[in-house]
Amino acid sequence: MQKTIYRVKKLEILDFKPKESISSIRITFTRNDQVEQIVKQFYLKNPVEIVNSILLEIKKKDRMIVEDSNDILQNIYITRIENEEEIEEKLLYFFQGLCSKFAKIKSLTKAPDYMKLYDEIKTTKFIL
Repeated sequence: MQKTIYRVKKLEILDFKPKESISSIRITFTRNDQVEQIVKQFYLKNPVEIVNSILLEIKKKDRMIVEDSNDILQNIYITRIENEEEIEEKLLYFFQGLCSKFAKIKSLTKAPDYMKLYDEIKTTKFIL
């Protein structure tokens, strides 16, 4: 039996476009204790879709073609994210807050308030 365990470590905003509500996010995770990263763009409207997309993207990094074997245990392959339910909940809260900030930035009319929120979003990191 082969097993791969992922641990989500950090999310970091690399770039965002307030007018389109699109953001580039770097996702840092470990795969069997080896650090890997992916960068993906998200449309910041639906936090549930974003979280599901991140988790699926991490899991699909490890698609394997397994050759037929006489040993049935060799054909079993387990891919899981450590503490997946807890991680999913934390990511959901993080993206709900981020999406609400994106919605708020569109309604701001004063430059100092806009720039303060812009800088806050631009430097957002989430360490798990």
